[in-house]
Amino acid sequence: MKKILFGVLTAAAVASGALFLQPFDHIRNFISWGKHSIFDFRTHPTRHIENGGAPQVWPQDSLYNKVQIPDSLIAQIDSNNTHAFIVIQNGKILYERYFDGFTKDSISGSFSAAKSIISMLVGIAVREGKIKSIDELAGNYVPHFKEGKLAKVKIKDLLTMSSGTNYKESDKSYMGLAAKMYYADDLNYVVEQMEAQEPAGINWEYRSGDTQVLGLIVEKAFGKSISELTSNYFINPMGAENDAKWLLDGDQQHEKAFCCFNGVARDYARFGELMRTYGKWKDKQIVPEAYMRAATSPALYLKDPTEGGKPVDYYGYQFWIFNHKGFSIPAMNGLFGQYVYTIREKNAIIVRLGETKPTKHIHHFQPENFTYIDAALSILK
Repeated sequence: MKKILFGVLTAAAVASGALFLQPFDHIRNFISWGKHSIFDFRTHPTRHIENGGAPQVWPQDSLYNKVQIPDSLIAQIDSNNTHAFIVIQNGKILYERYFDGFTKDSISGSFSAAKSIISMLVGIAVREGKIKSIDELAGNYVPHFKEGKLAKVKIKDLLTMSSGTNYKESDKSYMGLAAKMYYADDLNYVVEQMEAQEPAGINWEYRSGDTQVLGLIVEKAFGKSISELTSNYFINPMGAENDAKWLLDGDQQHEKAFCCFNGVARDYARFGELMRTYGKWKDKQIVPEAYMRAATSPALYLKDPTEGGKPVDYYGYQFWIFNHKGFSIPAMNGLFGQYVYTIREKNAIIVRLGETKPTKHIHHFQPENFTYIDAALSILK
């Protein structure tokens, strides 16, 4: 009996120790942090992003919350576990509503909506000469991408989700790259597990791994953390109303560039303004206009293997593009329904935050997107 007990304790000790090794550390962190949610900033390591103490508060429209969204659309919005819904037009808040105890000061995770922030940092890096151009090779910044066929991957391929690597967003394995990317101690180590699977720059396939490589490129190009860059280039100059946070890997070395900015709804709208104005906040050109025009336009030269090789008419440089009711609508898009849209023809920005369960896509979009856009269109002037 003592031998059995000793064997069990020994096995348990070995298993516990293994969770501190790189192939398994993500499992230890999963046990510690729990299943992913928009509130992961409460349990995961984070880096604080200060707003600078000089908020530029969005003014209210004279019709603030006086315009009525049809009851049928409000019912759909409410039933989707929406926490925040804001419509801004001509620089003023036209409609603003919070649900389930959320307020204007409630922080929410962005998930993949953060990818668009990384894209804008790439555009700034090019303008400042930190990156020569988006046609530069990724391997100039990330050593792993100097190896083999990965050496042909350009920054533009990463921006357009056409790297051709083995990263699979759909991989549900506990030992898969997707699980490691979210929970591992060292994101650079996870990136080093990526391999070339097909030529880059031909086929589109959604890969969070591509954005994480972009994050490492941005870190290397500026010599600063993504949180510091976000504060310097966005949060401070745009006068964010609240501080923000960015989730880090387990060793607190790298921001989770592919997913994990955390802020309040009104401050997400500031990124929508950069989409609307092609990178300009008031009189300051934060992101180069030419870059933002390209970033929010579809990469039509790419093929979509899931739709018979049709041109990609829905994705640019880490931005989604909705073609709806005659409008081309750029968007930031995150898991569980973290959305920022702009309708330029209406001088409008829409923000929706919440906890919707993913359903079957329509042309790569969650069907609820069209509900939020239609709700905004119903009240826009």
